[in-house]
Amino acid sequence: MTNTAKMPEAEVSLRLAAWIIDQGIADGTVEVAIDGAQVQVRDTVHFDLTGVMGQAGWSKQVVGSAWQCYWVNPNKHVGIRIHSTPGQGDVVAKLRSGHTLRAECKKGPLTRSASSQEYPLLREALGQLITIGEVSEKDILAVAVPYSAKFNELAERWRKAPLISRFGISILTVDQSGSVLGFPEHAG
Repeated sequence: MTNTAKMPEAEVSLRLAAWIIDQGIADGTVEVAIDGAQVQVRDTVHFDLTGVMGQAGWSKQVVGSAWQCYWVNPNKHVGIRIHSTPGQGDVVAKLRSGHTLRAECKKGPLTRSASSQEYPLLREALGQLITIGEVSEKDILAVAVPYSAKFNELAERWRKAPLISRFGISILTVDQSGSVLGFPEHAG
């Protein structure tokens, strides 16, 4: 998708959605919420969503420039619907296990940052997760951040934190190679 010193939130969300589909654990369309400001503000493109999806083999099911739509890939068994509705989770996927994954995603550096911005980014994702408006007992709650040494270190430590562990919150790290670490085994 991209290969910069930072991974945008939209890329984290799309890579997580693609991984869920690639693992064969999605039971239907994977929903991805992306705020328009993450993609473009006026004439400034922050993330080339259409180009990135096209390079990954996805095509949109609408004519025109709209990127908020249903996307298909002839090599995948389910599609991705990109929308901008807040409050449900950045990635929502019904899984073959009968669970629904609700993940809040955050952007972040791919290399250790001098300012330790990983801490507030991960805390912000956790805060957004616990304020989701709709949650059922079959939901698997997760936060997803880019894979980096610092994010991975935090994820490994915070997965053991008493409340994160008690409430079963998963902390996922999403790599630019397409892999995801920390996904609960019982979920798939």
